[in-house]
Amino acid sequence: MCGIVGFFYKNNRNPEKDLIQTMVDTLIHRGPDAKGVYLDDKVALGHRRLSIIDLSTASNQPICNEDKSIWVIFNGEIYNFRELRKKLEAKGHIFNSRGDAEVIVHSYEECGTDVFGKLDGMYAIGIYDKNRRKLILARDRFGKKPLYYTTQGDIFAFASEIKALKKHPELLFEYDITSIAKYFVYDYIPGERTIYKRIFKINPGSFLEIDISNEGFKIKQRRYWCLSFTPKIDIPIYEAKRKLKGLILNAVEKRLISDVPLGVFLSGGIDSSTVLWAIVEIKGAKNVDAFSIGFREKSYDESFYAKKVAEYFGVNFNLKILEIEDLIDLFDKVIDMLDEPFADYSIFPTYLLSRFASEHITVALSGDGGDEFFSGYDTFIALKLSQLVDFLPHLFIGVFRTVGKIFPVSENNMSFGFRLRRFFEGFSAEIGRNYPLRNQVWLGSFNYKNIPIKDGYRDLKFLYDDILSLNSNCIDLVDRVINSYMKTYLVDDILYKIDQASMFNSLEVRCPFLDKDLVEFLAKLPSDYKLKGIKTKYILKETMKGVLPEFVINRAKKGFGIPVAGWVRRELKDRLEKIIDIYKNTMGDILNMDYINRIILEHTNGKCDYRKEMWSLLILGEIIRKNFFAEQIL
Repeated sequence: MCGIVGFFYKNNRNPEKDLIQTMVDTLIHRGPDAKGVYLDDKVALGHRRLSIIDLSTASNQPICNEDKSIWVIFNGEIYNFRELRKKLEAKGHIFNSRGDAEVIVHSYEECGTDVFGKLDGMYAIGIYDKNRRKLILARDRFGKKPLYYTTQGDIFAFASEIKALKKHPELLFEYDITSIAKYFVYDYIPGERTIYKRIFKINPGSFLEIDISNEGFKIKQRRYWCLSFTPKIDIPIYEAKRKLKGLILNAVEKRLISDVPLGVFLSGGIDSSTVLWAIVEIKGAKNVDAFSIGFREKSYDESFYAKKVAEYFGVNFNLKILEIEDLIDLFDKVIDMLDEPFADYSIFPTYLLSRFASEHITVALSGDGGDEFFSGYDTFIALKLSQLVDFLPHLFIGVFRTVGKIFPVSENNMSFGFRLRRFFEGFSAEIGRNYPLRNQVWLGSFNYKNIPIKDGYRDLKFLYDDILSLNSNCIDLVDRVINSYMKTYLVDDILYKIDQASMFNSLEVRCPFLDKDLVEFLAKLPSDYKLKGIKTKYILKETMKGVLPEFVINRAKKGFGIPVAGWVRRELKDRLEKIIDIYKNTMGDILNMDYINRIILEHTNGKCDYRKEMWSLLILGEIIRKNFFAEQIL
């Protein structure tokens, strides 16, 4: 796992060596083991390396072909690099390393941009083709590895993180209020947008091809992979279970390739426990390390279950028990880590787990992706239930909405009153029976009705166009919602979170449930194999019966929880008040300050539970304060 950065000018100006050195140094946390740069009269490329496969200097990057006409910088892992290498060697290609980066170089020589469809892995790639005067940037199918780019004036630049771009003195970083509006309803900024004008993300499963001639920037974006949910395969459940088990084993085995210590994140839930089972099946229990964190406050602790699973398989269990206060002490460190506002507070325990694991290993396998493609979230159940509510007269829905408001306020994680109020926010004439849209209304801290922005940015079609524009050829509710999770929440929340939390601890995390072959199989399965009635992860649970302990199969999903509701009332109250002053001074004519002040007062007085709204406002304000660009918001 690594960090990449590069830039060029469209005129005859040469790139500066000192500048690419400075930019790449900002990514040292992504690659503490080696640093490399390449410059010619046109392009500057920089790379920081976290050595995983072939620890020798032969695999340092930037890396080139025999005549040095093609240069590659690469962040990620290619799991099928050995198979590709054999084919390339048979065609006469010569290799100087044992790593996977050099395979990208020669594969591109052989088949051009068709290479991305042949790579099985997670990656952000930059390819400089000197002869064709092209720069090609690509991102893996699910967006596991980040890649940002910008075109400003005479400059084209790209990087694994925005903080590297900020080191270029000629690039401007102005906040985009339209992106802030989207942040409020997603808790992150979805799709190609970022919080900055003119700074963009490359879409998952896509590549950019940039003409670097002096005539100007000619940029083409192309998609090389798209998940299809049709046609469905006609397969009996027993055969589907057999094939699923084989695909999981294959996905995990690919991800065990490593020349450095490797382990697994273990929560005791079915996803991480399944990954652990597969590791033990492949290599035995000896020398397998599982990592978990726990909290002394039992309502936030899952470590009991993780320990039981580790004991069941006889693996080495590494546990660190923390105080809840350790999370609040981490607040400034996480804010400094983020380039953009990100309101998923589970990034805090994810960071602590990554930091703990990185003391022992360099690579960890995780269960991320299982909830999305097996329909594992509670929202899938809620969507099924909401289909019944849709048949009720609107008057009854109004009554239920009122009943939800009279429940006493609780600071418990996902209390019943909190869930009930959230559930009925998903019903309106504007939403109708658009279930992916309803799902997003449930997920976001704010929605199109209560977003704290004045008129001009409150349009439902604009705020949710990332959901509304999704291809709707999926045959039913379950597939449509899985597709929306994959295109938004998975890439811009779950994968962003695990990348940031792990890479700031110089730890690589691999996700077997995001294996291409596995996901393509799951997409073609009948939907009731994934969500049967209101039973989530049906086929995974059926497949793992008799393999995992029964308490894992039957255990309700919990996830990382932290006491946000109480924090913003007490420990973070002063911070929140200072953030409100920043809003007043910089965005007072755009934000609805009367509404913001009212919900803050109602939450801090214990009248209402606005934990998600408070957290969203706090994180955005901290990002603005940290970056000293508040004056450019308007």
